[in-house]
Amino acid sequence: MTDLIPVIRGKMGGREYYIGTMTFQDVAAKVQFFEELEVSADLDRLLQREIQRRSEDMKTYLIQQEERFYGALIVAAWGGNPNYIKVRMEDHPLLNDDFEYGILKFDNKVSYFALDGQHRLKSIKDAIEEQSSLRSEEISVVFVTHERTEAGNIRTRRLFHTLNRYAKPTTTGENIALDEDNVVSISTRMLLKSGMRILNPQYIELRRKNLLKGQVDKFTSLAALYDFNLAVLDVIYKFKTVYLRFRPDSSDVENVYSALSSLWIEMRTRFSVFDDVEKEQYEPGSIREPDGKPERGHLLFRPLGLRIFGTIVAAAVEEKGGVPIEPGAELDPSIWSSALDLIEPLPMELGEVPWRGTILRGGRMYTGARGLATQLACHMLEVGRINEDRLRKDYRELLNDEKAELPKLTKKSGGG
Repeated sequence: MTDLIPVIRGKMGGREYYIGTMTFQDVAAKVQFFEELEVSADLDRLLQREIQRRSEDMKTYLIQQEERFYGALIVAAWGGNPNYIKVRMEDHPLLNDDFEYGILKFDNKVSYFALDGQHRLKSIKDAIEEQSSLRSEEISVVFVTHERTEAGNIRTRRLFHTLNRYAKPTTTGENIALDEDNVVSISTRMLLKSGMRILNPQYIELRRKNLLKGQVDKFTSLAALYDFNLAVLDVIYKFKTVYLRFRPDSSDVENVYSALSSLWIEMRTRFSVFDDVEKEQYEPGSIREPDGKPERGHLLFRPLGLRIFGTIVAAAVEEKGGVPIEPGAELDPSIWSSALDLIEPLPMELGEVPWRGTILRGGRMYTGARGLATQLACHMLEVGRINEDRLRKDYRELLNDEKAELPKLTKKSGGG
């Protein structure tokens, strides 16, 4: 059977390409995976595992998201050059003959394989098996030609590698800023517009996950703020994938945001350093590293510290009996007050245990001890389930001190 596909023709890098559309049904039936182009069995298995792992969520997206949309697949056609038949634009005065629109004609000897979009391809193949109504959906396709010779294989593999090597994924900050389905991303953006000055975008690093040393005007990063929010909300709502991949009703979004907002209001009351920044008495950097001394810095003014604190707040909520409720349900904000009461004795200065020697080593932040520092803090507060023998062993190994004992609270700290 001959394929006739309306296309626009373009040229780049000495290669012609053609832009058209195919139905999901045709894509699933005709387009193969790139690893089927003469790769080793081991590489084939590796690629198949990776494709299967990532495409499962994408299949769910196609089935459940009514506003689904995919970018174009880049598809190579092997078996010779296609026959391109130009359509003249005589009846369209706005388009002259320089406009390359026509019909791409493939005979039944031509095969297709995906150079870019393999996870999308796999999700399409799987989704139409579960939901036949998706078969008529259409996706844009960029066709390039491939000659089945050694030189052709090399040229096509080079294109495959280039497409995947230089494709730049969105940053964590961009994902949080743009995601309209993840309720934590949505709620985090709402916080930035809430009027809380400490969470005003001027105090937030929006792109990088962490702060540069010279960013004295920044409180934290958007990525760290998101991680904190996710930790404290997840212990309440037990999201799993609900509301993280599919946008809830507006009333549920408002309830989740209200739960988060009430926590930040409580934190601003508890930690006077937030008020110091909001009144412009101090820059965030001078609280993060007073007089250039990181050991005097405040835990919450380090992105790593904020992430750790979110996990500790979540553990304290569970210690107080927990309040798992239906995703999106309204929350009694007093749960935050009870949790922060429990955490209040925890030192907030980085030069004190459990931060000294773990996440702060030699005047620098050490992300590799994040889990250990979190467990030490929970042990000191007597929240969560901690294997003390294992924790003691890991603590001694990190400090290189066989006699080190697990730290205990010696005074009421917190606040600051």
